[in-house]
Amino acid sequence: MKNTCGILLILLCLIPGLILAQELIPENAEAMIDSLSEAREQSIQSEYGFRDINTLSYVAQKLEIADIARFKSALGLEPANKALDDMTLRRLELTPYRALLAKQTLEYGFNEISTLTEISSVLSIPIKKLKSLLGNDDPLDKTWYNRSIQALGFSPEDIQKLKSNFDEDIYLYGSSVTLVGMLVVFLALLLTSIIIRQLVHLNGSAKSPSTITISSEGKVKNAPKNLSRNVIVAAITALHIHQHEIEEQRKMVLTFRRTPTNQWRASAVLSMPNRELSSRR
Repeated sequence: MKNTCGILLILLCLIPGLILAQELIPENAEAMIDSLSEAREQSIQSEYGFRDINTLSYVAQKLEIADIARFKSALGLEPANKALDDMTLRRLELTPYRALLAKQTLEYGFNEISTLTEISSVLSIPIKKLKSLLGNDDPLDKTWYNRSIQALGFSPEDIQKLKSNFDEDIYLYGSSVTLVGMLVVFLALLLTSIIIRQLVHLNGSAKSPSTITISSEGKVKNAPKNLSRNVIVAAITALHIHQHEIEEQRKMVLTFRRTPTNQWRASAVLSMPNRELSSRR
């Protein structure tokens, strides 16, 4: 009883600490995200020289974007609305980091927070090949698929260089993939044909006879298993009738082909001794 009470007291003491920890974790996570965002904003300001208080046209000029309509479209704004050009990023509820991502999307078709799967679809590069070009040679590893290139430590410029190298070797890569695919198909067909040929020899001793064998006494010795008794009886009956017909035909042939004999001479009814005496010798 004392042990149970002690455990309950310990649990009651731990509950407030767990509640405080749950309240502090989101605050710490949000603070970490804010600090990373601020660091990125400062690096953009030092590299490109604009802030959220600058106008959209000024930001496009700093980012060296000639087509401001496409830039506004990438930011989710109305491309034909020229009144937005003189508005600041803060008034448009945009951040310098978002403006930089839009610039990367216009230039490369993706940005630094795009995942490897998205980049593979945009650049038409197999994701396993792209992962291999980035240094991950494990074909079964899928942990990189949904991670951004920023998290992996790569920039859009690095991906663009890999794309250029891949385009130079695309014919060699395509021919190697085609050759491997053809070899796999032909080997599979060869193995399938060998297996099909060997299937004939399986269960060869267990085959049922294809003919009906009858003994001299009229009993069935062998018969196919899939035949019913009625079929066997009908076959035996037909064989018996056929054999009976053959015997009848033989009897008739023997009847019509008897050796000719003189019945009168055989019975000595027409015996003529004078004729025999007068016959010339």
